[in-house]
Amino acid sequence: MAKDSSFDIVSEPDWSEVLNAIDQTRREANTRYDFRGQEIQIDYDQTRRVITLDAPEGMVMDALKTVLGEKMARRQVSLRFLEFHPAESHGMARQRVAVNIKAGIATDVAKKIQKAIRGQKMKVDAQIQGDAIRVSGKNRDDLQAAIQFLKSQDFGIELMFTNYRTT
Repeated sequence: MAKDSSFDIVSEPDWSEVLNAIDQTRREANTRYDFRGQEIQIDYDQTRRVITLDAPEGMVMDALKTVLGEKMARRQVSLRFLEFHPAESHGMARQRVAVNIKAGIATDVAKKIQKAIRGQKMKVDAQIQGDAIRVSGKNRDDLQAAIQFLKSQDFGIELMFTNYRTT
């Protein structure tokens, strides 16, 4: 009897690296010359997964968004996980920007991934399991081919391949 092998496709940032990047952004906002004298707040709500940037509008806010992006990239957190909302003014020439951290694979994107795998006529089966996709097959080479195929495609989210196992 042939053994089945499988792996999971997920879209989840490394949360400790996200926290590190936010902390580094706070530290740089406190020490950078062009931020000196500016009142800047960076809040993170872990339950809602939202970073809130509050700073003077214009170049300071733009620089703060750039610093956050640079710190995330330096910590190997893909910028595809960040969803910047439009800036909202709240008086005294200040702006607030909400940045959602996207995690998980939405159902419509999961169906696109599943359809793309089926369209390649590989000998693997893709099943949607919540906000992840389990790909299983009898041949490890088929699974490796599926991974290579998915890496070459762009589904608008960051894909990671985890939980590789042979049963």
